[in-house]
Amino acid sequence: MVKKAEKEQKLTVTPEVLMVRGNQVPFEIEAQLPQNLLKKNYNYNIRVFYKAAQGVEQHVGSLPFEFGNYNFVGGKPTIKTSFSFPYTPSKIQGQLMAQGVVTNPKGRKKFTKATLLAPGIRTTPHMIQVVHAPSYVADQAKAQVPDYLKFTIYFDEGLATLRKGLGTNFQQLDEFILSNQKTKRIDILATQSPNTDEYKTRNLAMRRAVALEQYIKKKIDTETYANTLSSIKFEKKVITNSWSAFLGRIQNSALPEEQIQQILDIVNGPGSFSEKENQLQELPSYEYIDMYVYPVLRYAEVTVDYVPTPRKDYEIYLLAKKIMQNRANADALSADDMQYAATLTPLLAEKKKIYESAVENYMSWQALNNLGIVYFEQAQKELNPKIKKNLLENAILNLQYAAHRNPTAQQFYNLAVAHHQNGNVLEAMHSYDYAIKQGGAIALLQNIFTDKAALELKLGQYDDAVRSISFAGSGYAAQFNKALLYFLKENYEGASELAVKLLQEFPEDASTHYLLAVIGARTQQESLMAEHLQKAVALQPTLAGKAIEDLEFVNYHKSQAFSSALKK
Repeated sequence: MVKKAEKEQKLTVTPEVLMVRGNQVPFEIEAQLPQNLLKKNYNYNIRVFYKAAQGVEQHVGSLPFEFGNYNFVGGKPTIKTSFSFPYTPSKIQGQLMAQGVVTNPKGRKKFTKATLLAPGIRTTPHMIQVVHAPSYVADQAKAQVPDYLKFTIYFDEGLATLRKGLGTNFQQLDEFILSNQKTKRIDILATQSPNTDEYKTRNLAMRRAVALEQYIKKKIDTETYANTLSSIKFEKKVITNSWSAFLGRIQNSALPEEQIQQILDIVNGPGSFSEKENQLQELPSYEYIDMYVYPVLRYAEVTVDYVPTPRKDYEIYLLAKKIMQNRANADALSADDMQYAATLTPLLAEKKKIYESAVENYMSWQALNNLGIVYFEQAQKELNPKIKKNLLENAILNLQYAAHRNPTAQQFYNLAVAHHQNGNVLEAMHSYDYAIKQGGAIALLQNIFTDKAALELKLGQYDDAVRSISFAGSGYAAQFNKALLYFLKENYEGASELAVKLLQEFPEDASTHYLLAVIGARTQQESLMAEHLQKAVALQPTLAGKAIEDLEFVNYHKSQAFSSALKK
């Protein structure tokens, strides 16, 4: 049985050269045995394993030829099975192997010679580009400190119940009330989203306004000393059955221009409120509307008119240093002033200490965000993986608090990027989604969609990446990842066109030249491969070493064109 299996069994692996997808290496094996190989009371099994370059073997799976587990194709026992194993960089130069095992009725085993199924792993899917541009809070000079503040409180669909969970802004509102700053007026503007379940719920916007007003009044009455209910004027307003806020969000969204126009045509056209909403549900953009637009239209906005107390720059800076050194009480400065003090020094180490002191004493979202960004920037410069991870975890801790206190697109994007770099996939994806729902400037939304698509590509979720990248705009990372996505879906012509177009804008980009070289190798265009590989290596010499080990070029490793392309 062993000799016949070695000679006549047929093993086919797809793809012929393995390629990483996400953090796994997927492949399929079809095994076909010669006729009459299988005998009664004898078992035949094919074990599949991966042998890394260091000789370490990892069991991947098996193909057991047991009754009911195989079919007959052309009269021969045949099994087709899908497998995958975890990817690590140490496995790139390994070998996928298979070995038959015959077991006789007494349990004794004999093995066939191990057969090479596929050499190593292609890592082209990991060429993903990211934006990853978290930012500090833009600090205002004292002369520009507003004499009013706004807090946006979000509600669940169809409800007027107050909730203090993720991104509700309650923490920031509570902190202001408890800061005891002299307040003259509080206006509450409540609204609802235009979808059916919201606008058909009776008095929903007013009930939201009332619930919030009662909460604020109780807080002031029982937990503050500088203000009284009689000294503050309260005003409630509602917006119902209006498309204005919806249209504002749509025109400030990441939707393509033609889809925005479709929505505008419906909303500004004839028909009742419900008829228009029904028409919107038929649009290809409705999934985006339902996920990212409607949820942030269920809110009440609190506008507070208060009396600010500005100080001079040098006073703020000196007091901040004293607070930082425990030589002055924390209440000598407000949280805003302490935050502003950090902008008055160019020293990063000193900024960090001021932000740490601000966080310790005030827990303001601005200080939390900026301390998180300091940690994030330190992580970018750190080479030690353990220290880098620790810095990112500190960044995440502070950015998470900041995002929950001030739920905006930028805050959740900052948090998402830190999670993304730290390998917290699920948390990063949630934060990207929540950032998009907050809405914001088109450039910011496009950055968020670009990095969300990059994460989906990294996870091997190509269909999800297609959807995200359609809203990512025309930035470098978005266009490179789109070309890479075409490549991974084996649309080599489309990938090549996008890459060539990208080079018109970024002619010195080594990664795009390298991708075009890979496309040339995949499509057996040796001249295309050599031309762009030579340009890539000239722009980034380290790519020569990568190309030598890259199995994308395995058929050209011995060619003159490949060798010439690697020369400087």
